[in-house]
Amino acid sequence: MKLSAISKLSILVVASAASGSVATAANAQSAPAPKWNVGDKWVYNVKSGVGISPINYQETREVVSMSGGVTKLKITGKTADGQDFTRIDEYAGPGTMKFGAPCADEAYRFSTPLQRVSFPVSPGQHNSKWVDVVNEPGGGKGQVNYSFRTRSWDKQTVPAGSFDAIRVDVNMFLDDSTPFRGPTNCNLTYWYSPAARATVREHRLAQYVQFGDFQARTPVLNKYYELASFTPGK
Repeated sequence: MKLSAISKLSILVVASAASGSVATAANAQSAPAPKWNVGDKWVYNVKSGVGISPINYQETREVVSMSGGVTKLKITGKTADGQDFTRIDEYAGPGTMKFGAPCADEAYRFSTPLQRVSFPVSPGQHNSKWVDVVNEPGGGKGQVNYSFRTRSWDKQTVPAGSFDAIRVDVNMFLDDSTPFRGPTNCNLTYWYSPAARATVREHRLAQYVQFGDFQARTPVLNKYYELASFTPGK
């Protein structure tokens, strides 16, 4: 469903406070775009749960094909409600999503590929934009607001080892509001490592505001990811 002009203005105020316009810090350590190969495989330990009974499982991401300017990434894991899933995400380039689920379980096809972060990545980059999307399955058209800000480099120690990684904060508003609730707001924090060619740690949160007398905030996603292993392809 299309967001109203007032809703879009409110979202932009929040997004601008978090991200602002495009900028890059000068003279900061930077990381070039990763070079993926068919067979690259990442396995993550995941802890997921909004309530008092979280579940633990492993999510696998593997590059299964690279052809015609499109890289396909096979993802096998569980949804926010614990159901098994397999999905094939598509990328036009490093960090540039053509199809996939950048927040929770809802998959979108992007009319213009979504640049999730700008390479070479360095501290101080930030961007906020509206992006046209097509919901799949279903085919409904809409817009999401996507903002990111890069933070500092630090050492992240996960089951796969210790990695120099840069923190990236993402704020998203999905196009799923109704007369009874606001759009889903996704807050993602991840640490990208050039050595792993991917993220080594992630935290994904999502919630929406239920309209009514109390304007209750309803959480729908809370997931922690840690890289368990990375196997380079050929």
